[in-house]
Amino acid sequence: MTKTLLGAFLTAIVTFSSSAQTPADPPPSQTPPPATGTPGVLSDAASGAYERRDTLPSVNIYLPEGEASIRLRKLIRNVLFESQIDYEFVNGDISTYLRYKYYARNYTYRLGLFDTIEFDDLLSSKDKNFQRVRGGLLLVGVPKDYNNRYFFLVQNDQLTFGDVLRPDDQTSNIYAKVGYQFGTQFDERLNSIVGEQRGRITPVLTAFRDIGPQKTGLAAAITQAANVLSSDYTYTKLEAEGLRRFDITGTSFVFSRLHVGTFLAREEIDPAPLPRDRDEDGDIDEDDATPEWEFYEIPQNELFRLGGREALKSVGADEDAIGTQEIHLTNELFVPIFRNRDYDIGPLNWNTLYGIGYLGAGVVGFDFGDLTNTSNAVVDVGIGTESAITYQDWEIYLSVIAAHPVVQPEGLDGGTKYRFAVRTVR
Repeated sequence: MTKTLLGAFLTAIVTFSSSAQTPADPPPSQTPPPATGTPGVLSDAASGAYERRDTLPSVNIYLPEGEASIRLRKLIRNVLFESQIDYEFVNGDISTYLRYKYYARNYTYRLGLFDTIEFDDLLSSKDKNFQRVRGGLLLVGVPKDYNNRYFFLVQNDQLTFGDVLRPDDQTSNIYAKVGYQFGTQFDERLNSIVGEQRGRITPVLTAFRDIGPQKTGLAAAITQAANVLSSDYTYTKLEAEGLRRFDITGTSFVFSRLHVGTFLAREEIDPAPLPRDRDEDGDIDEDDATPEWEFYEIPQNELFRLGGREALKSVGADEDAIGTQEIHLTNELFVPIFRNRDYDIGPLNWNTLYGIGYLGAGVVGFDFGDLTNTSNAVVDVGIGTESAITYQDWEIYLSVIAAHPVVQPEGLDGGTKYRFAVRTVR
């Protein structure tokens, strides 16, 4: 099925490339129109999608996770071709992506192929510790005006795991998504909610983040997985996120982000799965509890996570803080230490430095009642800095933050996390 799917998408890409009608003139001006722009006639190209960030390479590095992302883009008239490789030095995870995006006058469409493989521990002696997701997607975007746009996505994920006892091993997840986005089209976190969730640049705590001219961003989407063709899942998922910048002084501000997620419909596995935890010899201990997510016909990667760079900073993304119901709020206070200065350090020019104060709170579970149970809540705080440095015609953003939990549920091994990120823009 996977080979057939990939072959079909490759054929579609060749077909679209040879048959798409592109206008004789170059794309419209990059200058954004007024917020009251004419509805229904502004494409992504007209609203600035052809800025240089979409036509030149980008490199992003995240530590201590040891993640690196490299994107290569080629813009030919109304068509953007993109290849991307993500690599994690510690575990050996690797992901590859191929994309074809066509800019029409009133809409865009993107065809994408991806292949991701992740390992629990590269140094482990076990040979059943990987997970692989391959598939393809079609994403259609319809802008209403410069700040408002709608999306429709169809995607097929093929799931494979080294652990053959996983209930989602050798399964297929076919789903459709309808989404709405307000604000800038360049915020990749919001883009992932309404469209492609893999292969994007992970947002960092940044005073330079694009959130729209009204200092507000919003994205909401509903996903329906259907047991059609080779698909093995049926569920309905709702996810939304809002961003807001609050100015405290002329140079200090708070950046707030609220995320909510729920599964409106889900199916339980019948019969219930057997206990599958292993002892040191690799045998199954029937007395050990089965992870709660295994009782539902939902792939684990579709569940909501409370930890990570994009949620509560003190909780690791690989920890067991996952569920079908989730809500969290993060706030980052940015205070300038210096701005618009020219400190030269060899070939580097240090322009701006911010101090960051962080406060987050959230809860996750498998029932609505878990969201009101204070014993499940996590509250964490942190401090950090962020810098803007230029090298020739490259802009380099450095972000460092340390976060520590002050409240956490029993059994969650959340401790102080140190996160460092480098993002380049040219």
